[in-house]
Amino acid sequence: MTTTTEHVPTAVLHLAAWAQGPAAERDALLEDYLSTLEQLADPQLLAESLAVGLLHDTPEIRRQALAAAVRLAPDLAAEAVGWALADPDESVRGPALASLAATPALRAAGGPSALHALLAVLGRSPDQIAAGAGNYITVADAQALASARTLLADPELAEAVLAELPVPLSADRLPSRLSLQGMRHIPAGRLRRGTPPGQEPSWGDPGEAAVPEVTVEGFYLDTSPVTNDAYDAFVADVGEQGHLWCHPDEPRNTDHTRSTADDPRCAGDHPATGVSWYDAVAYAAWCGKRLPTEDEWERAARGDEHRRHPWGPQFRPEAVRGLHALLGWDGNTGLDRAAWLRRLTDLSLAHLPALTGPVNLPEGESPFGVRDLCGNVWEWTSTRFLDGLPLQPRFAAMDPGDLWGEWSAEVSVRGGAWSSPPALLTALSRAGKTLVTKSPEIGFRCAVSESEEPAR
Repeated sequence: MTTTTEHVPTAVLHLAAWAQGPAAERDALLEDYLSTLEQLADPQLLAESLAVGLLHDTPEIRRQALAAAVRLAPDLAAEAVGWALADPDESVRGPALASLAATPALRAAGGPSALHALLAVLGRSPDQIAAGAGNYITVADAQALASARTLLADPELAEAVLAELPVPLSADRLPSRLSLQGMRHIPAGRLRRGTPPGQEPSWGDPGEAAVPEVTVEGFYLDTSPVTNDAYDAFVADVGEQGHLWCHPDEPRNTDHTRSTADDPRCAGDHPATGVSWYDAVAYAAWCGKRLPTEDEWERAARGDEHRRHPWGPQFRPEAVRGLHALLGWDGNTGLDRAAWLRRLTDLSLAHLPALTGPVNLPEGESPFGVRDLCGNVWEWTSTRFLDGLPLQPRFAAMDPGDLWGEWSAEVSVRGGAWSSPPALLTALSRAGKTLVTKSPEIGFRCAVSESEEPAR
């Protein structure tokens, strides 16, 4: 029997109808909604009311509804977590993963579906997960790793799920807008990949490259990452002009609003975060620019001397915003991979007093005058992660949730973030993220080829 609309509480209907507006208005509606959920005794009505929040367009509402589902309806929570695991917003997936790791009843109720989803999200084999191997770069990644290990520890559950896996895991340009103001020229030169000769590799360094040295053509690169103020101006223009600059493969009904738009910790002069690869590509096209290739990014960071860090061979804590700055360490405390993952697993984004910081740290300048290439945020590139080829997405017909674990949808991100230890705050470190990810730890900057330089 389906509950009719007249039986649905007014607070639930008001939340369902809310699309956009001031954060204070949203928070007031959320408070009424959550208070109403607490009072619902009819399981079917509670399930339908929870679905309104779990499927809402606004990430903050989805997060709060998920927490309410785990608290109020354990029998529905497994399905709610399953929805959240496919959410493109990483700040929604994170709490779902944390719930799996911390709630025994939830693990029992939704273990099979949760483990299946986690293996797809992580895209690694059970053996790799058990060993802790792989590039886990964000808080949500670390929480997914912890949850997957917990679920794999149940041999009966793991055997049942693994037996069912079908396969082994594994815009129009507007040149008139183009300006090179705020960009640096990177001359053509050789890029020597990998650890510099005479230096010991760190656990955060990538493996040996298939092609250790390449020639990079000359180009221009933004001096610093795109800021929230600059990105929000683009979003406002899309609201007025429509999606004129978007990638043709962009998911249907895309809203380019960053998922961190209502977070007071993400100020206007901080790097834009909570944006997917598609969002970054659309912004770049709006400027008449593009995303840099991975080789261009590394060439700009390492210079002709093939430096380990943009500023030189040794780590300098004052030159970069990483986990050491966030937690008040001296920056010289060595963290191995396991210790760092434990730190990330224990972090709660909602309770951290700060995340990103202002752009343009002068101490971290590269040989070509480019700043903030390491730390603060990882940066999207235009390069596919696993094979190093240009990313040419053809996923428009797929649901965003189906892309987790799809290797060809993983993009290379570079440089480390506010959540990274010193081992990852280098010009060498790299990792792969699915192109629909919206994370508070990933931003971007833009590039222009020499051939596209405006006539003087």
